[in-house]
Amino acid sequence: MFSSSKPKPNTKKKSKKSLFKRIMAWLHLWLGLASGIIVVIVSLTGCIYVFENEIKDFIEDWRFVKPQEKAFLLPSQLATIADKTMKGNHATSVTFGEKDEAAIVGYFVEKKEDKDGKGEHKRGEGKGNRKKDFAKNENPKGKSELKTQEKGKDKKKEEKPRKRRNGVFTSIYMNPYTGEILNVKSFSRGDSPDFFRWILNGHRALWLPYDIGRPIVGVAVLIFVVLLISGIVLWWPTKWIKSIIDKSFKIKWDASFKRVNYDFHNVLGFYSCIFLFFIAVTGLVWSFGWWSKSLYWVTSGGKPLTENRESPKSDTTNIKAFNITTADKVLLKMRKENPQASGILISIPSKPADPIGAFIYKQKNTYYNMDRYNFDQQTLKEISIKTPFSGKYIEANIPDKIRRMNYDIHVGSVLGLTGKFIAFFASLISATLPITGFIIWWGKQKFGKKKPAPKPKIAAKAIPIAKKNIAEQEVPA
Repeated sequence: MFSSSKPKPNTKKKSKKSLFKRIMAWLHLWLGLASGIIVVIVSLTGCIYVFENEIKDFIEDWRFVKPQEKAFLLPSQLATIADKTMKGNHATSVTFGEKDEAAIVGYFVEKKEDKDGKGEHKRGEGKGNRKKDFAKNENPKGKSELKTQEKGKDKKKEEKPRKRRNGVFTSIYMNPYTGEILNVKSFSRGDSPDFFRWILNGHRALWLPYDIGRPIVGVAVLIFVVLLISGIVLWWPTKWIKSIIDKSFKIKWDASFKRVNYDFHNVLGFYSCIFLFFIAVTGLVWSFGWWSKSLYWVTSGGKPLTENRESPKSDTTNIKAFNITTADKVLLKMRKENPQASGILISIPSKPADPIGAFIYKQKNTYYNMDRYNFDQQTLKEISIKTPFSGKYIEANIPDKIRRMNYDIHVGSVLGLTGKFIAFFASLISATLPITGFIIWWGKQKFGKKKPAPKPKIAAKAIPIAKKNIAEQEVPA
């Protein structure tokens, strides 16, 4: 007879993860693989764009002038000088900064296709190439974006997404004391030599036409919010004991590459999660109208967002021609009321119904606490309009203040330079998460790996049963 071999124990371990965590893991994996490349591009371009002003201040010396003990020239004087350079086009805005900063005279030349298909340029109908545009907080750095508001359209048309205006934006940098032209810089939304404009195109639309790229980026960022939530669920320690806590909060630098890569994804992802959540949530405001309205609804406790697409209008019954020196009066009034302002932008009307706009910047490179006014171009009577961005910041209600902060939260400038560094490093970590996550997933795959040679089976040895002699069998015990 032969002894039978013992049955092999079931070595397959049952998963200790709950069904909820397994679902989260599945979502985290496949949503991450689907959106990874887009997240890398958006994150890296965001890192660079955060410090746009600081980089430009460092490399563009013509943005600054030597301070003098005399008053700046008036908007009408600077615009008259700049108009000669633009040959027939008229200034649409004049921006004054601090005593050591150049003034900026802005222009927007709109491009329209005529019946023959040939492009022609004519003066735009909006506020112009402002240094910073805050009408909708669509892009509060109007150096590279200009959002204009639709006029005279019915409600059905207002509900449709507005087409982006094509044209050339020109900024003429001038010495505010002498009127000397220091530099002329032009760019368009499409093909532009401006580096930061190119970065912004990648950040917002992946260098595709905005109608195509913008929704793609929006969906990817929306997925990224889900990844942040599922990532926290997967990161959450099963037990709060020292060994597990160390794995969740510390990177084991002396471990293998596989372990260090895992720690990078797990630990750095946790530390940056809260900052990335705010960056993503505020970024989605520019991608989806429904998200913008929903976010305002949440922050206001259930109140709808007031979106008045009609720009304030001057009294058109006055047939007098606009005199640009009226803009000078607005500037002098704003300076008197805001002596500590870091900058003032005066928009110059191009049509009889356009008001004179005034934007008061309280702090350099921060925009949420800006005050915005509109004045009738003839009477200088203040024209009020109900939007979250109109009037004084200090007089706005809490949800409107939060909406004004949207851009500054997005780039971190709401906390000053410290906040920008936080946004920079958080975005940099964000760019690494799809890469480290992909490496983790790839390392777990069996494809491409050689299967280990099967171990040779060892035949069971026959164990002979000793035969007792007959005499022994017959002797009773």
